[in-house]
Amino acid sequence: MAASHAGVLRELASRQCAHCRLPLPARPHRETEGEQTLLFCCAGCVLVFRVIGNAGEGGRADWFLAKLGLAALLSGNVMMFQSLAYFGTLESLGAEVVHTSSWIMFFCSLAVFALLGVPMLRTAIRGLARGQLTLETLIGFGALAAIGFSASQTLRGGHNLYYDSGTMVLVFVTLGQYLDAESRRRALALLAPTMGQARRLARLIRNGAEVHIAPLSVLAGEIVHVRAGEEIPVDGTVSAGSADVHEPLLTGEWRPRLVVAGDSVSAGSTAVDGAFTVCASGIAETLADRVERFAIEARDRRAPIEAVVDRVITIFIPAVLLIAIASCCFWGLAGDWAQGFQAALAVLVVACPCALGIATPMATTIALFIATGRGCLVRSGAVLEALSRVRVMAFDKTGTITVGRPRVVEYRASAGAITGPDETLRLAAGVEQEVSHPFARAVVEAVLARGESVPPATDVRVTAGGGARGRANGHRVEVGKLSWLAECGVELPSASAVDRGGSTAVGIAIDGRLAGELTLDDACRPEALEALRALGRMGVSCHLLSGDRREVVARVAASIGCTDFAGELSPTDKPLRVRELRASEGLIAMVGDGVNDAPALGAADAGIAFGPAADLAKETADVTILREDLLEIPRLLELARKTFQVVRQNLAWAFAYNVVAVVIAALGLLRPVFAAAAMVLSSVCVVNNSMRLSRLVRSRCE
Repeated sequence: MAASHAGVLRELASRQCAHCRLPLPARPHRETEGEQTLLFCCAGCVLVFRVIGNAGEGGRADWFLAKLGLAALLSGNVMMFQSLAYFGTLESLGAEVVHTSSWIMFFCSLAVFALLGVPMLRTAIRGLARGQLTLETLIGFGALAAIGFSASQTLRGGHNLYYDSGTMVLVFVTLGQYLDAESRRRALALLAPTMGQARRLARLIRNGAEVHIAPLSVLAGEIVHVRAGEEIPVDGTVSAGSADVHEPLLTGEWRPRLVVAGDSVSAGSTAVDGAFTVCASGIAETLADRVERFAIEARDRRAPIEAVVDRVITIFIPAVLLIAIASCCFWGLAGDWAQGFQAALAVLVVACPCALGIATPMATTIALFIATGRGCLVRSGAVLEALSRVRVMAFDKTGTITVGRPRVVEYRASAGAITGPDETLRLAAGVEQEVSHPFARAVVEAVLARGESVPPATDVRVTAGGGARGRANGHRVEVGKLSWLAECGVELPSASAVDRGGSTAVGIAIDGRLAGELTLDDACRPEALEALRALGRMGVSCHLLSGDRREVVARVAASIGCTDFAGELSPTDKPLRVRELRASEGLIAMVGDGVNDAPALGAADAGIAFGPAADLAKETADVTILREDLLEIPRLLELARKTFQVVRQNLAWAFAYNVVAVVIAALGLLRPVFAAAAMVLSSVCVVNNSMRLSRLVRSRCE
């Protein structure tokens, strides 16, 4: 798939191994896949890639499982002989049996260390070269010490063997890594129905003949034919026909959506019961591709709390090393160096901060993919953390609180206009058809509803929050707010902009003279009142910000129970208002859908692009909600809060476990093999607590 190739290119650009993502050495191993040259850090990663291919998290989990199975088999043999030695059974069989079993354990342990320990040791050495101590430092060198000491005993004919401690530690740590990879695989499975297969070929007419080509080869403006029951291969706009479109994998909505001419459709959706044609957008990255890109990028970006944990770990690991050395010396000076060695190894193993390291990313990864499955694209764990602390929510009005499909309810021609009423409206529609604002679409629809044609326009320029100007049929046309027309030099009569029930007034100027006024009305979304009430119950104060007239904004605010609102805000006023709210009330999220909302979205702690948002708003926002349901906003905040409640539980458990376990191990009360089991049990607790997140959110949000 194109998205997979893009992922490979990103890995090459960042000089990371195409399999394990570790930094590449000066002379990396190379492997060719099609037209791509992949770089690997070692021959082992090349071998793994040949076996599992570019299989992502699923392949990573499978590889851990394969290594785990073989290592567990070898370690089982080591454990069997070592257990016989602990109970004295082995020595009763004679010196030759003891000697032979010692060599069997040596070779089995060597194989386990080559399979599991060497990758950890390599990572640890690279970390030391950069002046960093990692969890691989504890495990890699701890296992090496246990197996190395035991090997020296075997070579000298000694009987103080700790092969089981070294091998089982590696097995248990790899088990923890497998659980991590498997949980990520399950989270990614939410995207599998959408991303697991390439899009079908696009069917269109070229040079008078029907052709079937790859979606990436479809040019902008070409007409693609979609039959009932077929998957839509490209993003675009319906040009003819109608059908119910099923798009749950993109928006999380299982009910089909009726699309007619002029409606947008996305690749990956399915035409249920009708045929239509799609005018292709020509954009290579479809909505389905963007969902996948956002999801993968979000998983790889870290939340601020993870940085705090990283700093704690950098202090924790040296402290553990000092405790291990002190424990060894204490027991050794007391006359029992063997006990000291075991105590030091137990400290190194039980203090492995695996649970601490996965406490946050495990929960945030699961939450990010839960959100993606509901049609909410969250850019990172950092955004999720900000949402969990949001106490203020600002909403744009048009297209967010309202349905974004205003209609013309009245048209009044102005005296002294140089064009007739019908021609004035047609010229305005000619300019507005080049603009994506909902008011612009309403003007165009009003002309089309009359059965009249819309003339083409040239030199169209848009002033965000004001209006649009251009040329049509030889006339200079300006359409927008009456205040904006006045700024453009248009003389307005004093009777203009009469408030008619709080509706919106739009003026039309032809060649610098006011030619007519339109009154538009836009109904509120039916779920808006319930959504704001839900946010209120969560302790979030809601504010309505709009560039529309204050009377209009006041009417809409009253209908949804919002007491804090501001109208007549320019695109530069909105971000200033957002900053003021943050300074007075705390972290703020901004919800909007238009180009003029982009500055405000960027100024908020969390910018949320809602529904069919403009491309600029999507790129500026931290969250994109694909389904047109305002109730997704309180659900998203609830998910974020639950996620970081789970994170705090995970961190509390991991910190407490490490402190208590290190003390017990240092006192010599814990054998290394049981220390390894305890360490994995801690990680399992963190994984299971994180996996509870989906059930917690489902019970609270649905």
